[in-house]
Amino acid sequence: MDIAIIVVTIALAVYLGIAAVLNIFYMEHARENATHLKISSKRVRFIGWCQLAAVIGLVAGLRWSALAIAAAIGLLLLMIGAVMAHRKVGDPIKEMVPAAVVFLLTGFVMFGHIAQAGA
Repeated sequence: MDIAIIVVTIALAVYLGIAAVLNIFYMEHARENATHLKISSKRVRFIGWCQLAAVIGLVAGLRWSALAIAAAIGLLLLMIGAVMAHRKVGDPIKEMVPAAVVFLLTGFVMFGHIAQAGA
């Protein structure tokens, strides 16, 4: 497996794992974001569980590419939703950068697994 895919997967897993814990336990940062984005605590916790599922899928996908691809697709959809939520409240582009970076890195991981599966 390509080293770059492994490194990016681990980086995404760490970042999303932290975000998942913040959202699942509805910690202060998650509460601030929920208030700003006008979303409920239940939705924030659901997003946290989706992030945790993505972490598990991406890491397990290092052994089984199909799982990484499926997790990446879900994560791509989650990041599209994040950008849409920021647009809805009129945030500037700089507020959407973290979601866009995660989107791009996730796409890199997904297409890396697709390329390896086809080889």
